[in-house]
Amino acid sequence: MIIEEREMGQCWRDLADVLAAGIDRVVLYGPPGTGKTYAALHAGVARGPAERLVCTEDLTTGEITGTWMPVGDGTWRWREGPAIRAWAANGGRGGRLVVDEVDRASGDALSTLLAMTDSLESARWRHPETGEWTRPGPEFSVVMTTNVEEFDDLPSALRDRFAVRLRVDRPHPDALECLSEDLRGPALAGSLGDESRRLSLRSFYAFDRLRRHCGASRAAELVFGDARASAVLDALRVAALS
Repeated sequence: MIIEEREMGQCWRDLADVLAAGIDRVVLYGPPGTGKTYAALHAGVARGPAERLVCTEDLTTGEITGTWMPVGDGTWRWREGPAIRAWAANGGRGGRLVVDEVDRASGDALSTLLAMTDSLESARWRHPETGEWTRPGPEFSVVMTTNVEEFDDLPSALRDRFAVRLRVDRPHPDALECLSEDLRGPALAGSLGDESRRLSLRSFYAFDRLRRHCGASRAAELVFGDARASAVLDALRVAALS
């Protein structure tokens, strides 16, 4: 079943449902600064840290699967990349691979990513040092994130492999808990009444730290700029009154 965009505000409940059902290939898409990466790294990850890969236009296959590295005395040793480490994590059972900003991956890198994130039955990789074929562990899972607003903007091959796609439209509740209590309401509102002016959680994190050193007004100017500073400060005043 394909899980498309649902009722607004249900995105994190949807993610919990699909992970609880054992779905191991998910794409989170939507505006930046809403905690997509935070959720990808933590939601449904029971054992060990997740492996993270940030895509750029210059991403190479070696940065995905691994590469030869000099270790001194003219010798080289194979260093596994995040995809292979995630395959073999937890004693071979497999772990979580988080692929951030997948829309920025070049054609060659995307082809490698699709091969490494294929189904457990189809994915395999030959180790260049040992020559042995390896496969992902049975608990290997992948969560990809992208800031595109429309999932159809992604390549068709990616859309085909990741049938479960969720549009994230609000901050993750656990990520909000990292903020001071008076900032959680404004950060949840985010857009300050205008979706095109959405403020990311990263901005609120920076403001939260900076205001302890130079006060709220100066921190708001430095982080949000003169145009938005007053709106943020007004939102804080309203939150304090309520």
